[in-house]
Amino acid sequence: MCQKTITQNVSPVGKKAGIRGATDRWLGVLLLGLALTLFLGLTLGFSGAAQAAPKGSAVASSQATATRTASTGSTPARSPSSSSAPAIPAMPPDVQRVLDKGKLTVAVLGQDNAPFFMDEAGQMSGLDIQLARTLADQLGVSLEIIRTAQTFDQVVEAVYGQKADLAISKISRTLKRAQRVRFSRPYLRMRQGLLVNRLQVAEQTQGRSMIATIRDLRGQVGVIKGSSYVGFLQQKFPQANIVEYPTWEDAVEAVVRGDILAAYRDELEIKKVVRTRPDVALQLQTIALTDTQDSLAVVLPWSSTHLLAFVDQYLDTLTAQYTVDTVLDEYANYWVTQRPQQP
Repeated sequence: MCQKTITQNVSPVGKKAGIRGATDRWLGVLLLGLALTLFLGLTLGFSGAAQAAPKGSAVASSQATATRTASTGSTPARSPSSSSAPAIPAMPPDVQRVLDKGKLTVAVLGQDNAPFFMDEAGQMSGLDIQLARTLADQLGVSLEIIRTAQTFDQVVEAVYGQKADLAISKISRTLKRAQRVRFSRPYLRMRQGLLVNRLQVAEQTQGRSMIATIRDLRGQVGVIKGSSYVGFLQQKFPQANIVEYPTWEDAVEAVVRGDILAAYRDELEIKKVVRTRPDVALQLQTIALTDTQDSLAVVLPWSSTHLLAFVDQYLDTLTAQYTVDTVLDEYANYWVTQRPQQP
């Protein structure tokens, strides 16, 4: 059997055409991949730029604001919605006013009233002046004393009208005054007293005891004009006739002459007359009213709550509490020098 061998001859031109077709297919795939890569890159790039734009604007805005602040030296204004804590003052307002002035203004009666306040050769002295100086020292300011008031009520009115920071002028605490001003705690407590003309009170007694006579006191009784004792007399002795005098000395002289039955004031003033006027001891009699009290205190404006607390705190620190007798003894030498010479 004969086998026939068939031989296929491939021309060079055919080989080249096959190779070129395969190459074209690979190039097409490669170009398609590049196109997809480019498309995805562009898409993701635009998305990232859109997200970064607000941040970039904010940074640029902050930088621009900082640049403007640096150039002008001003602080950026806070938005209305931002909350800030109110500034706390260094001192309470009533105390700060005194510190800002650099002085403590104290109202004192225009007429001397030893041993509380008296002018000795242009220098103020006395128990009340000593207290005022100490308060000013504790506040670290100087002391200014104003003496325009001619009555005790006018002293209180000076404080009420804020013409003075406070008053230390032998002022009695009363409910009527407390409606307009504030009072510190008392720095001296006294009883009330009467300085009576012996002859006139004997005529009123008519066989009754002295206690019964005083309880039903009638006749003319002298007090200082514009003082708390005008009201005290109306309450304590409603049957008595009130006679007001400009000064205590005028009232005392009226009792000595027999013009009035008695003079009404605190026991310190009553005892002071006995100490300084031994020449009238036979004509006058002193009576202390044990069921009464006269409390002296510092007067402050009704709005000065913290200054009041400061004054009370100082009074609480006093180691020695004043009494009528200790005050009289402390200033005994003053009255010796002031005693009028006898003819």
